[in-house]
Order: sequence, then structure tokens, then C-alpha cells
Amino acid sequence: MDTRIIIFWILGSVLIFLGSLIAGSVDPSALGATTGGVILSYTISFILILLGGMFWISAAMYLTEEEERAHS
Repeated sequence: MDTRIIIFWILGSVLIFLGSLIAGSVDPSALGATTGGVILSYTISFILILLGGMFWISAAMYLTEEEERAHS
């Protein structure tokens, strides 16, 4: 297996973990939390989760193409 695939899986996992960690830690009712800060936190976490998913999808597509080439 190609090491790039493993790196993509790990990067995707880390990004999704960080995104869900940020999203789970946001407390809009906390003292000093502004609406802009809460929206920014949710936006950053959403982008991180999307990027992690893109890494996973890229790895899956690469593996599928490699499997198709091997069977040809």
C-alpha cells in the first residue's frame, strides 16, 4: 500500500477530530462569548470536517483506481 494513502487517512482523521473537538467545545452562553466568535468557531470546525472528508474520499478514490488497474 502506498504511504500517501496512509498519510491521507491520518490527516483526514486528525482534521475531523480537530473539527469535532472545536464544535463540541463551543458554548454560546459562556461569559464573553460573542456571536461572531461562535459563528467563526462553527465555521472553522465545519471547514476542518469538510477537509478531513476530502482527504478520506481522495484516499478511497485512489485505492479504487488502483484496484481497477490491478484487475485489468
